[in-house]
Amino acid sequence: MGRPRKPDAMKQLAGTAQPCRMNPLAPRPEEGIPLPPDWISTKARDVWNYVAPLLEQMGVLTEADGVALEGYCEAYADARAARESLSLPLILRSKNPATGEQEELVLAEAGERYYWTFGKGGPMRRARPELADIADADRRVAMWSAKFGNNPADRSRVAGGAPDDRNPFDDF
Repeated sequence: MGRPRKPDAMKQLAGTAQPCRMNPLAPRPEEGIPLPPDWISTKARDVWNYVAPLLEQMGVLTEADGVALEGYCEAYADARAARESLSLPLILRSKNPATGEQEELVLAEAGERYYWTFGKGGPMRRARPELADIADADRRVAMWSAKFGNNPADRSRVAGGAPDDRNPFDDF
């Protein structure tokens, strides 16, 4: 499979646009901030309300970008939730078969990234499950951030709103 087409806006920004290679039928979605869907989580909605105006200011958000923005917001909310969970102790709760009472064993204190288990093979150091969740969410946040140009390296690859070509001294 070959390399995907470079968007026309990217060609124009790079100065390599040729009329014969442009797509005249490329969709041009209306600019604006899409409304957050009803089904996203509360934390994702908070991220949406913070990020959407910033992306719209940068000129990279349109009404058609709701699904992509939803993916970014949910990934960011997942990363926040996993980090909050990591700040709590990891507790194993079990019922004592002899007494029937509920017992708690702290496997890892709040903020600790690893804990020890003891089995037939001896002691084993294990990573807390939240670490895998954080790594997965961070990968998704980085992927969606790149699509919107949310970091300096990716900002140069994303086409924003058209720059103002008007000369400010024309009024004089």
